[in-house]
Amino acid sequence: MKAASAVLIQVQRQMTLIGLPVSLLLIAGLAGVLGFVLPVVFDFPALVIPGGLLGFIVAWIYLVKHQRINPNHDRELLVAPMFWGSRKGARLLTTGGPK
Repeated sequence: MKAASAVLIQVQRQMTLIGLPVSLLLIAGLAGVLGFVLPVVFDFPALVIPGGLLGFIVAWIYLVKHQRINPNHDRELLVAPMFWGSRKGARLLTTGGPK
């Protein structure tokens, strides 16, 4: 894949925070929030902070590993389900060409 500009050769890489694109970082944060909420719901107050930290760290490690293997992992994880789940009717995919 060629770069879009000879000067801005980094144009194809997404902005990342602690190794993840922002959308995947939000997913890891939601896993951490889930780790905070579940011990409260099930009345285990001693596990609230360790559960939240463990949830975030495990999700972060999982997502960083998959993002390094496939740089498009965030789009495959988030955009493809939105495309296929957006309409409930039949979907016809066609290729370009003469009409």
